[in-house]
Amino acid sequence: MDGITVLYIAGYGRSGSTLLDVVLGSHDRAVGVGELVFLGEEWLHAGRSCACGEDYMECPYWRDVFTTSQEARELTRLVRRVESRSRLLHLVAGAIPEQVRRAYRTRMRALFSHIAKRSGANLVIDSSKSARRAAGRFWALRNIAGLDVRVLHLARDGRDVLRSVAEKGTNWAAEGYRKEKKFLAVRTLVGWGLANSLAWMLGKSLGENRYLRVRFEDLLSHPESTLKRIGSFAGVDLSSVIQRVSSDQVFPVGHNVGGNRIRREKSIRIRRKDKRTRRPWSGLELRHRVLFGLFGQALNTALGYDW
Repeated sequence: MDGITVLYIAGYGRSGSTLLDVVLGSHDRAVGVGELVFLGEEWLHAGRSCACGEDYMECPYWRDVFTTSQEARELTRLVRRVESRSRLLHLVAGAIPEQVRRAYRTRMRALFSHIAKRSGANLVIDSSKSARRAAGRFWALRNIAGLDVRVLHLARDGRDVLRSVAEKGTNWAAEGYRKEKKFLAVRTLVGWGLANSLAWMLGKSLGENRYLRVRFEDLLSHPESTLKRIGSFAGVDLSSVIQRVSSDQVFPVGHNVGGNRIRREKSIRIRRKDKRTRRPWSGLELRHRVLFGLFGQALNTALGYDW
């Protein structure tokens, strides 16, 4: 679509995507919408609300994105049929039925056009990431919907991700939407590995100028230079955002869908941290250290994290 660019934040949860989404979305040319992959089901669920605190059907930003509940249900089914990890081979191999492709293209172009018109922005930040439900999302947005997609792969040290989930649990369980699943550490490790591997491989397949990998730790330790890289990649001057970060200003949270629990705060800021404020293996139980050392550290090293 002419004039609209989608900056897609790929990777795994607990990697700072909500923070980055809000910060980048503060630019006057950009809008951060959070985990847009969940919009249909969130809009239908009376117990869930936009980051502004309103139910989606009452939120002034999202209430008219669907004219009927049936539209929201159809979008949810379509997204699952095209973007989920279980359909990834069909997606990449071009085996998605033509009628589904046409419907997906129409729906997604209409959705992003609605967002751009409502916000007045031409850079839409979708932080749906690359976990099970959205494994092929950015690839489909680019190759089926025909959108101008640039993939920002946000990585985080897998040991910190595993530690965070072990200490706090998953977001869905913490917010009371479902019970915590068994074998949480194993599920987290598998999910983290698959999400980052797919983000890396599929992202690179879009072309050199459409994929950029950034480490969350670098965003916290050197936010100015990291945001400058992101701005150059996305084709937008982030000087005003960088100035606000440098002066330790807060960033208002808008109308994000899904995301980390920090979206419930009215405003957030980048809290600077040294690259390594604690030893990388500290805080992990012995069984988690063994698990990650055997099955996660090879990818972690490839992503730039030392032992």
